[in-house]
Amino acid sequence: MAQIQIQNIEKRFGAFQALKGINLDIQDQEFMVLLGASGCGKSTLLRILAGLETADEGTLHVGERRIDTLQAKDRKLSMVFQNYAVFPHLTVFENIAFGLRMQKRPDAEVAQKVQAVAELVHLESMLQRYSGQLSGGQRQRVALARALAVEPGVILMDEPLSNLDALLRLEMRAELKTILSKSNTTTIYVTHDQVEAMSLADRISIMNQGVIVQCDTPLEIYRNPATTFVAGFIGNPPMNFTAATAVQNGVFDTMGMRIAGPKGHTALTMGVRPEDMAPGDNGLQCRIAVIEPLGAHTLATAFVGDQKTVFRAALDSAGSYQQGQNLSLLPDLSRVRWYDAQGKLIPFTI
Repeated sequence: MAQIQIQNIEKRFGAFQALKGINLDIQDQEFMVLLGASGCGKSTLLRILAGLETADEGTLHVGERRIDTLQAKDRKLSMVFQNYAVFPHLTVFENIAFGLRMQKRPDAEVAQKVQAVAELVHLESMLQRYSGQLSGGQRQRVALARALAVEPGVILMDEPLSNLDALLRLEMRAELKTILSKSNTTTIYVTHDQVEAMSLADRISIMNQGVIVQCDTPLEIYRNPATTFVAGFIGNPPMNFTAATAVQNGVFDTMGMRIAGPKGHTALTMGVRPEDMAPGDNGLQCRIAVIEPLGAHTLATAFVGDQKTVFRAALDSAGSYQQGQNLSLLPDLSRVRWYDAQGKLIPFTI
């Protein structure tokens, strides 16, 4: 069993506290993504798990084993780095076999395991090539195969696709998910790319300033962001926000539009995603500033009410919209989300 328990992990670099009491349980064979902007602490947490950094406080368990007291080589984890770390003087075969050689496995077992994992990542015809003869995607598969060959319970991946071009990243995301689903390993994957996180993860842990602000399935995070930070971080373009004032209990006015909301509050923030806005009567009165035809939809950026609040709406591409056009935008009431003064989600259903 490769269930991971991260308990109260803290890390300081001088006066700067990089991690602030991180607690996270990761299930056996789960694909967990640590998502956040640069400097949020996600790579530091991964390096602490790998044994490349030491936590100031807290404990780490993999299954029944406590690993934070062990050296990196004894933790039985594999790591795939951003820059591949493929040895240029070794063939693909010897790169994949490297960890097995370090474990002093018999030659026959090494050959069998290298062949099996090479077939898994579709490199069986390239075992005698050197890294200089490989594409970026092939080198990334070599790094992944080397990690899988030692049959780790846990694989740690630090932005492994960030050096690839856009099309290759798309292809590798699909391959990576397929390969790891067959490997029966627990994966912790660090990225700042929300598309990677949404497409790969069983669950996503969103980090900000050294804390995990929400951990849930990709769809739950997208539909019900726990804070305005998460709502503004996930989604491209992100969620729209506007201030709302109660005109009676459970009815709010926002930029001249009346809308039902949580009872017992006088002032809240209303959030709605661009794809959940559509032209309609008695909606937000907007003036279109920018039109971006994107094929599947047209993205309209508009000023609302006081001409200072910006809203974005993903509109039907069959419609005709022009810069400077006045438009009434009505939100899908079932998709509106409400946040308090601290930016925390207030549960509410129509």
